[in-house]
Amino acid sequence: MVRTVEVWQAGLSQPPELVRSLEAMLSDEERERASRLAAAPRWIVARAALRIVLAGRLGIHPGDVELASSEHGKPEILGSALRFNLSHSADLAVIALTEHAEVGIDVEHTSRRSRAVERTLTPAEHAALNGHDRHTELLRIWCRKEALAKAGGGGLGWAPESFDTQQPGDFSLSDLLLQDGYVGALALQGATAEVTLHRLHL
Repeated sequence: MVRTVEVWQAGLSQPPELVRSLEAMLSDEERERASRLAAAPRWIVARAALRIVLAGRLGIHPGDVELASSEHGKPEILGSALRFNLSHSADLAVIALTEHAEVGIDVEHTSRRSRAVERTLTPAEHAALNGHDRHTELLRIWCRKEALAKAGGGGLGWAPESFDTQQPGDFSLSDLLLQDGYVGALALQGATAEVTLHRLHL
């Protein structure tokens, strides 16, 4: 089975006046959470971008999107067939959106150190490294592991070494062609993803 997955990209470095406008779309709980974060403006933009993408599909105002959390903390819309996931790194947010199938997405800026990632690789993942650009390869594997964990509903206690991206089970994995300086991956349950890339202009 092939299932379409929309992947939306949004830049997080936005002027203060736009950040204030986007913050008005958030719930009281989201604004309170943002107030405790050092990188609050970027978090606000990422969360508002998620609301804008979901609202576009639902045909409602972004502020009216009622987000809940699963038992593992994954955002969801109760009673909806929509499945989605959000990730952000440095100045980029990515949002995956599909229906009826669990989805996970992860993005990393290539400036991130990759040495620690190597300790989480399975034997099969080690064997698949081709050495062409080891740093980028390791970050891609990390993104695949994160995407798998998020698609499966894994929480903060997930063990990256327990996810083998060479044998993803009921999930398909797709590497994402994002803007320069970023790598990303998508995991989709029970289907092969047909990824369509979009740019969200805030």
